[in-house]
Amino acid sequence: MTNNNHAPEKGGFLSFSIGSLEQLKELAEKVASCLKGNEVILLQGDLASGKTTFTRFLVSALDPSAGEDVSSPTFSIMNVYETENFPVYHIDLYRVKQFDISDFVGNGLIIIEWANRDTVEDNLPYLFISIDTKGDKRVFNITGSEKLIRCLKGYFPQ
Repeated sequence: MTNNNHAPEKGGFLSFSIGSLEQLKELAEKVASCLKGNEVILLQGDLASGKTTFTRFLVSALDPSAGEDVSSPTFSIMNVYETENFPVYHIDLYRVKQFDISDFVGNGLIIIEWANRDTVEDNLPYLFISIDTKGDKRVFNITGSEKLIRCLKGYFPQ
């Protein structure tokens, strides 16, 4: 996993080149360790870019038994995974243009695939993860709330 940090946005910016499932799992575990259960993670990327795989590794890091249940919510729109500490609401906006998350905010981790940055208000703790495919690698560009970015930077010093 290559750390390609550069110019900060509000809160900061991190970029990682991921070349294997093991590296993706490591990134998901680091993200999971920064979560308290009231955050929103927005995932954007092409089909098969790794959004659901990242989510599976993230939920597994929170609770290994719950990670086994993670699947794409493309047709169900939302899957809920009960972890040891808080629920995870896994939402897919591929077929839906709007989805009201207000009932879930503050009641667990919300992960939204096919999200735009404007899907969530700035006052919520969030990470926006854009996944770009570059040959056999994935580039994870991460922006978000200052506290979450600071936590992640602690694992990946420059």
